[in-house]
Amino acid sequence: MATTDTPGMRNPLHSPLLGRDDYVSNRGSEEDEEGEKSAIHVDTRFSTDDGSALDPLLPPAPGSKGSSLSAFLNILCLAIGVGSLQLSYTLRQSGWFGALFIVFAAAVAFLTSAITAKCMYLKPGGGRISGFHDIGYEAFGRIGYYVITVFNMLNIIGSIGIYAILSANNTSDLFAQVGTNISPRLLMLVSTVIMCTPTLFAKTLAETLLVSIIGTATSIIVTLAVIIMACVYPIRNGEIHVGDSVMRPGAISHYGAIPAGFAVSLSSVSFAYIGTTIVPHIEGGMRHPEKFTRVFGAALAVIASIYVVMATTGYWAYGSRTLSPITLNFPKLWPTTLANICITVHVLFAGPLYLVQMALEIEHGLNISKKSKNMERIWRLSIRIGSALVILALSEALPFFDNVISLIGALTNPVLIYLAPIACYIKLKGWRNCSKLTLVGLSLLLAFGLVVSGFGLVETIGDIVRELRHTK
Repeated sequence: MATTDTPGMRNPLHSPLLGRDDYVSNRGSEEDEEGEKSAIHVDTRFSTDDGSALDPLLPPAPGSKGSSLSAFLNILCLAIGVGSLQLSYTLRQSGWFGALFIVFAAAVAFLTSAITAKCMYLKPGGGRISGFHDIGYEAFGRIGYYVITVFNMLNIIGSIGIYAILSANNTSDLFAQVGTNISPRLLMLVSTVIMCTPTLFAKTLAETLLVSIIGTATSIIVTLAVIIMACVYPIRNGEIHVGDSVMRPGAISHYGAIPAGFAVSLSSVSFAYIGTTIVPHIEGGMRHPEKFTRVFGAALAVIASIYVVMATTGYWAYGSRTLSPITLNFPKLWPTTLANICITVHVLFAGPLYLVQMALEIEHGLNISKKSKNMERIWRLSIRIGSALVILALSEALPFFDNVISLIGALTNPVLIYLAPIACYIKLKGWRNCSKLTLVGLSLLLAFGLVVSGFGLVETIGDIVRELRHTK
């Protein structure tokens, strides 16, 4: 894939950490090591929906790919969610210095995703690797394929499970405000059905533009509501003034830095961005995949800016009394209710993006595209309905489902976000073809990922232990 540098701007893929080759496979012969005669140039502007290469002389099928705007909105919708409501609390843990962690985590997310994108074009013999699990296969054979597939499936189930829980609990609270009590279990069933419905009609992520637009719009409303509420109703002199009424939550303090909270805070924000597993699907679904890194970088810049504003505004307003989610600090007024409604809508419209990703992984593994049109449709519907039913069954069967889901995330994220992309890149590229600077950089990135993941895992296990003790 050809990459171009905008005048005055450095191409994000031209990073010392990744080396100087852009989307080429240099493994094998001496000529490959020199990167001269046998460097394989792969142009993915002409590819099928599943990422397989077509004859470059033929035009792409009309309407088979999504626009850069669609990819941009998909990224925003997947990344900006309910997790942003916890960012102010991370500043309570680490002080104002924690705002730098948010920016740093965005840079790390870009690097790991760029590494994943490069892996897609390091296929021995040339061509594009279409899926994240296929990267594992090309690097480590069937073991790599199955390990990544299992971890990825668990991670997606965890993400959808969290969304179903949040939607159900939030909706239950909203109904309770008007005097109606509905079981969260029933609402979880309804939420899962709502999330599953769009996936029955969207074959790929490129076809979920409407879902992405609605999900992104609700994210913007929640962001504005949080910022406005924090600015209008902050704690001052231990009080919050709402018209003639006064709430007295107590005096607050602000700190420049709280070193004891750095590790936990950094661990929390490190997974606030979109993961590497979605990269092949978004890039493969773009009409102009050569623009992926620019679109992804722009989306991360927007996300990081929103995160910093939300985190600092909330911490400024509530300081040492900041709660998670930040909406718990707000007076029970209509903007707070609006924010809660939008959070619920966002969850319902972001969930299908994860369900589509999960279905695509399964469908690719079963190779249903080789079947007849009718059989392919039947298989697709069965897989997507079955995936939703599995998540519902797990939610009903497992005690402390939310904590179990958090544990799944803590176990799978370090493998999928750090270990798999870095290990696959070095294996596909060949460590002898990587410069010492690249190897050192990748090693430091991997060490960082494992350390912050370790803190997150310890915290999650602690939550489960406390929950078990509380039930006894």
